Amino acid sequence: MVIFCFDLTLAVVAHRHGRGPNFLIHDSHLYDGVDARQVKAALELAVQVTAEEGMQYIVTLNTDDLAKATGVGFDAAPYINDTVLDDQHETGGLFGFRF
Repeated sequence: MVIFCFDLTLAVVAHRHGRGPNFLIHDSHLYDGVDARQVKAALELAVQVTAEEGMQYIVTLNTDDLAKATGVGFDAAPYINDTVLDDQHETGGLFGFRF
């Protein structure tokens, strides 16, 4: 969680000074082995800070990590992008592209 706080701080400072993008991206590895209350607190803080700063927080979470946060009260519904990867059919792919 120290890395989360450090990244969020740097992103805000850089954004305020026009030296960084208006988004912050984290991978699920950041939340591996983190207590459910801390995951919830980090996600809530990211939502609050990025909304106040006019930024966006993008995180790829494993479903078990998201379940930990929702299990202790985090409402993830407004923030989930349900992209489904399907390469089993002719119409499958990602955003209409076949790889």
